[in-house]
Amino acid sequence: MGRSPRGLSKCYLWRCFVLILVLCGTQKQNFSRMIREVEKLADHYEKDIIVQAGHSEYSSDKMKIFDFISGKELKVLYERADYIITHAGAGSMLQAIKAGKKTIAFPRLQKYGEHVDDHQLQLAKKLQSLGYLLVFHDGDEMIDVFNEACNFMPILYDLRGDIPSLINKQLAKILN
Repeated sequence: MGRSPRGLSKCYLWRCFVLILVLCGTQKQNFSRMIREVEKLADHYEKDIIVQAGHSEYSSDKMKIFDFISGKELKVLYERADYIITHAGAGSMLQAIKAGKKTIAFPRLQKYGEHVDDHQLQLAKKLQSLGYLLVFHDGDEMIDVFNEACNFMPILYDLRGDIPSLINKQLAKILN
């Protein structure tokens, strides 16, 4: 299928299927490592996989890949997704948690030149320890983590909870 320059059709957004939404974020650094791992799922499962690749260069005939998806379409995809696999950016993880989705955070790592430090790993591990999501760790097999996600019941987001303050505290520790 390769990269699609246009948005998703309304028909595609609303049809009934099991959907894995993959979000690479908007950082300029390439994140093909995550897309390569997710593509392994296409070989084992009959699921639709939509990837917002951002600035990552990747093509596949097994997944529907877009550079960027409009905010309106992305909102619909968050609602329709059964699973979300996302870079471990605070905003993306929080949106998946708020949507109550089975989420796998895939942190960008400094050692691969994907980010300036490993703050995404630190934040994702904290959210996993609280029961909100699962984390793909370097060296894991995506199929194993996805199988765990199939049986995972995330803690539901509580508007009275302190996820935003947790994220702010964690970011403050990293930035100081």
